[in-house]
Amino acid sequence: MAIKWTGLGPGILLRLDRQLQEPLGLQLQSELRTAIRSGRLSAGERLPSSRTLARELGISRGLALECYEQLQAEGYLVTRLGSATRVALSAKPLHEPSAPTPRERRLAVDFRPGVPDLTSFPRRDWLWAIGEVTRQARPADFGYSEPRGSTALRQILSAYLRRVRGTVAETENLVICSGFAQGLNLVLRALASLGIRKVGVEDPGDVDNRLIAVRAGLQAVPVRVDEHGVDVDTLASTGARAVILTPAHQSPTGVVLAPERRHALLKWANDCDGFIVEDDYDAEFRYDRQPVGQIQGLRPERVIGLSSVSKTLAPALRIGWIVCPQHLTETIAKDKHLHDRGSPGIDQLALAN
Repeated sequence: MAIKWTGLGPGILLRLDRQLQEPLGLQLQSELRTAIRSGRLSAGERLPSSRTLARELGISRGLALECYEQLQAEGYLVTRLGSATRVALSAKPLHEPSAPTPRERRLAVDFRPGVPDLTSFPRRDWLWAIGEVTRQARPADFGYSEPRGSTALRQILSAYLRRVRGTVAETENLVICSGFAQGLNLVLRALASLGIRKVGVEDPGDVDNRLIAVRAGLQAVPVRVDEHGVDVDTLASTGARAVILTPAHQSPTGVVLAPERRHALLKWANDCDGFIVEDDYDAEFRYDRQPVGQIQGLRPERVIGLSSVSKTLAPALRIGWIVCPQHLTETIAKDKHLHDRGSPGIDQLALAN
């Protein structure tokens, strides 16, 4: 299918060298032939008008017209009265592009784990929120944001997490990130900078957590999960000074970390000068139990909270947050800034709305 550019469409990268003895007209013809034969210009794609092409290249319109007429005679271009000049459908590139991957067959019910009901995304509300931000945003809102993320979003998240999750989440100690995975990368690199070399991961648990730990330069050690959650005695025996947990809804078993295990876990962190990385996975979804608050609310200096909107709204938004201990906030925020200069600011403001 031919690309249908809106408006006049973008320009074309064509190089004319006025230092060469070869006439500009012949150079232009050669450049356009090469663009078509290499596939840079695909069959059916619209070219600029001769007037526009002449203006962009700094040549006479007559030269541009002569070029188009010559390539039309050669079969590279087609021109119809009252229509734009286009690449001929018969013009085949030397190297055919690979065939597109066939679409997966749509399933009536999607049982893949970790993917929410994407049909329930609140499109109308999100469209309204984006519109409000676009109308009301200050010019500065379209620039690079503060390394920790939008102040407006962090203020609202702080209040939400205190109210709904029992989190001790001060606005200045929240860092907005691009989903849970980036947040975990940032947190583990910060822990590695403190000299931590070994981190416990739930077994069974998310395989990606182990891979991210290794990429951060840490050794990932499996820690058994039973009907009460992670086994703290096993964790203590590994020599790890950090552990990644899903205590509200263990993935994949669904177990909630028992109260006695929570207290034992906090004692372990105190005894070894360690940290608990709390993935608040699926905490908002409950069908058979009362809500449980985040462990972070019990010991904010020892627990780093991670969450996102990937399950409550949609993974495509790529918005998450890190609830940092005060002494790690600056380290994590600086790393985030160096990593990508901040998550999308307009989307952050829309989520705040």
